[in-house]
Amino acid sequence: EAACVPVPDADGLERLALFVTASSDAAAALREAQEACERLLPRHKRPKWVRAVDELPRTATGKVQRFKLREILTRELSAKD
Repeated sequence: EAACVPVPDADGLERLALFVTASSDAAAALREAQEACERLLPRHKRPKWVRAVDELPRTATGKVQRFKLREILTRELSAKD
């Protein structure tokens, strides 16, 4: 599974972040997702960040909670600063 969300970048613009589920080998899942994006998408539509998660956060009705994915990456990026 995968989900893509916009995340504010340092320049104030929003960039895409792709989250993929990885059951066993996260590195392989990330590499496969990045290769697919490079092969299928023009450069301006490719996600800036690609991250692996155990599972996508969902509501009780099964919808992906994109705001939680955005929070995960925002926390990670602010910790690097």
